Amino acid sequence: MSGPAVAAHRAVDAWRSLRPRPGVPEGVELLARRPHSTIYRLTGVGRDGAPVIAKLSPSSTATIERAVYQEVLARVPVSAPRFYGLVAEGDGQDWLFVEDVGTERFSPESPAHRTLAAQWLGRLHATAAPLAATTRLPDRGPGHYLRHLRTGRRMIVDHLHDPTLSADDREVLLGVRRQCDLLESVWDEVERICADVPPTLVHGDLRPKNVRVRATGRGSALLPIDWETAGWGVPAADLAPSRGLALQSQVDLEVYAARAQEYWPGVDTATLCRLVTVGGLFRRLAAVDWASHGLVHPWPQKSVAQLRVYKDELGQLTRSLGPAAEAASALRPPAAPG
Repeated sequence: MSGPAVAAHRAVDAWRSLRPRPGVPEGVELLARRPHSTIYRLTGVGRDGAPVIAKLSPSSTATIERAVYQEVLARVPVSAPRFYGLVAEGDGQDWLFVEDVGTERFSPESPAHRTLAAQWLGRLHATAAPLAATTRLPDRGPGHYLRHLRTGRRMIVDHLHDPTLSADDREVLLGVRRQCDLLESVWDEVERICADVPPTLVHGDLRPKNVRVRATGRGSALLPIDWETAGWGVPAADLAPSRGLALQSQVDLEVYAARAQEYWPGVDTATLCRLVTVGGLFRRLAAVDWASHGLVHPWPQKSVAQLRVYKDELGQLTRSLGPAAEAASALRPPAAPG
């Protein structure tokens, strides 16, 4: 969008209430329209004429992002997007304005990116931990993910008899329910692994689409974005990959351990590998919860397809918790319908 229509755009109106100068952007570009947020690029209005990202989202998540940018990232020695401010839109929504950090995505397959991410996360987790007492953010400990498990399972059970589902679809849902039941039965092991890990700021959804890499005069900078799932908790989810059956961390664990020693003395790669398994479970439980809400739609097959993938991943990750989980998996009978 360009020309006279730009000045009338809602994002521009919110931006001008925050920064009256330099005035109207050169253009407005729609970048993404998601179920709970809409994202635009405003060109020519940021520092030195750089573009700015305008994100419209529920106030509940926008205020989390503002707290992360203003109260944590601004106080720790890590690279971060420039935060311009938050403007209330009304009807329970807010505009969040941050620097546009480019388009190069973090790649877990790149050794250089894995090292860069390990250094960045290790430094963040070490230096943000002391701020937990003074910054209000949600709890992202094991209890948060147990709630994801229970909410997602409840949605699945409630929709098992949807007449639009095939017999194969129901088998998928029953399989996910069985994996949730199994994991809940060994949740004490999850909590045991997390018990000695000091809480710190966690992003909660670090993956390529939410992390940018930008070249600077001093090398490459890592710039995570979209902090709406952030909070205080063990850093398990930040170390684990967002998808796939592989149990490998998405960062170099030896480099991370060296950086994290400051807040987690004695941490070693064996401990971190166990935490990666737990982080993988955390991320799949959140994904199951999110996908299960799609079962309410008249055509739930897309959600079933997603849950089919998560079922297999949950099974492997749960068995990887150790002998107790393997034994429970062998003994547990198939889930009954309904």
